[in-house]
Amino acid sequence: APIAFVLIAFLTLGNLRGIRDSSILFGVPTYIFMAVMAVMIVTGIVKYLVLGYVPEPAVALEMRQSTRDISMFLILKAFSSGCTALTGVEAVSNGVPNFEKPTQKNAKHVLALVAVTVFIIFSGVCLLASLYQAVPKEDITVIAQIAAKIFGYDSVMFYVVQVATAVILVMAANTSFADFPQLLSLLAQDGYAARRFASRGARLSYSNGIILLFGLASILVFLFHGETHALMPLYAVGVFLAFTLSQTGMFRKWLKSREGRWMHKAFINGFGALVTAVTCVIIGVNKFAEGAWLVLICIPLLTLFMTLVKRHYNRVSADLSIPKSGSLLILKEQPEKHILLPIESVNKSFVKAFNYALTLGGSIEVYHVSTDPAVTEKLKKQFAALGTDAQLVIEEAPYRNVNETLLNHVDQRMNELKKHEMLTVVLPQFVIRRRWHYLLHNQTSLLLRSSLIKRRNVAIISIPYIIPD
Repeated sequence: APIAFVLIAFLTLGNLRGIRDSSILFGVPTYIFMAVMAVMIVTGIVKYLVLGYVPEPAVALEMRQSTRDISMFLILKAFSSGCTALTGVEAVSNGVPNFEKPTQKNAKHVLALVAVTVFIIFSGVCLLASLYQAVPKEDITVIAQIAAKIFGYDSVMFYVVQVATAVILVMAANTSFADFPQLLSLLAQDGYAARRFASRGARLSYSNGIILLFGLASILVFLFHGETHALMPLYAVGVFLAFTLSQTGMFRKWLKSREGRWMHKAFINGFGALVTAVTCVIIGVNKFAEGAWLVLICIPLLTLFMTLVKRHYNRVSADLSIPKSGSLLILKEQPEKHILLPIESVNKSFVKAFNYALTLGGSIEVYHVSTDPAVTEKLKKQFAALGTDAQLVIEEAPYRNVNETLLNHVDQRMNELKKHEMLTVVLPQFVIRRRWHYLLHNQTSLLLRSSLIKRRNVAIISIPYIIPD
C-alpha cells in the first residue's frame, strides 16, 4: 500500500503540471512498452518457428473438481475476466476536448490505432503463451515466464520486459486522472457537483478534480491494502456499467434526433449497449462475492448525493434570480441608514471603527453588553470623554452570554426596519501577525460575523486594526 500511494502521488503531480507536460511524461513509457512487446513477440515467433525452439512442457495444477457441470460458468468467468482488457479505450472518447482540431477526426484515428495496438499485443502475448506453454503460477507472471523462455532469466531483455510492464501498469492508472476530472467538470457544469470542479487550474488541468481523485484513490489503496485482486471487481463493474449507460444514452439520442444515417448509428450503439450490459451482469454475478456488491451500494448513494447537490443549486438559483414581473428594482431614493457598533472597551480599534461609521452618514448606535458593573461605569466615562453625539446603549447579561445578547438585540432592530432598509453592523477587529497569538484571544468578532452573516437584512463591515509585532 505505501508503494502504491507513492505511485499515485507521482501520477497526481504529473497531471497537475498540465496537459502538455503530462502527455510527454506519460507518453514515453507507453511507447517503450509497445516497442518492448513488439521485440518480444517477433523474437518469440522467430525463435519458435524459424530456429525450432522446443519449450519444456508446463506442469499444470491438477484439477480435483469435476468441470462437467460448470463448463458454461467457466466460460462466462473467463469472458468477464478477459473483458477487463478492453477497459481504457473510453479514454479516447472522454479526451476529445483535448484533441487538436478537427477533434472528432483525430479522435477516430487514435481510437483505431488503439484498437490495432491492443489487438496485436494481446494476440501476440496469447500466441506466445500457447507456443511456450506458459501457465499461471503464484510466484511468477505469465509475461515473465514468456520473457524468461525467450531471452533467458539472466538476460538484459528479461529485466527490460519486467520494468516496462511494471511502468505501463502504473501509467494505466493515468486513465482515471485524464477522465475523472473531465467527467467531474461536466457534472459541475450541469449542477450535479460543486462548481469549483468545473474550472481549470493555472496549467489548464482540472486541479480540484485531480486532487479529489488522489484522495479517494489513496483511501481505497489503504482500505484494500493495495491488493489489486480485491479492487478489480469494483473496477470492472464500474467500467462496464459506464459503458452501458454511455451506449444507451447515444442510442436514445439517435432515436430522438433521427439525423443523417441515424439507423446505422443507432444499431451500433444499441448493440454496444446490449453487449456491455450483458457483460456487466456477468461480471457482477461472478464477482459479486469478491467485492462487486460495494459498487451496487456506492452508485445509488452517489446518485442521491448528486441529486441533492442539484436541488441545492436550483434552490439557490431560484432565490437569487430577479423576477420577470419587475417588482425587484433599483431603489431611486436612498433609504435611512441604521448603524450598530458593538463596543467592549474604548481603545484605538474602536476609535478607528467609529470614525469609519461616521463616514456612512447614518444614525450610529454604540452597543455594549454589560457583564461587570465596574467595567461598565468605566466605559461610560471613557465614552463620554470622546465628546460624540452617538447614542450609547447598554444592556446587561447576567449569565455572561455576550454574543447571544448582542444577536437578540440585532434581531430586535431588524424587526423595526422598514421595507428596503438595512442594519449595518460595524465590527472592530484587531489583527495580529503571528498565528499562535490567535490562541490567546477570544476571536469575538469572527464568531459574531459567522452568526450575523446568516441574517438577511444585516450588512457586516469589519474594520481591521493591525497590532505590530
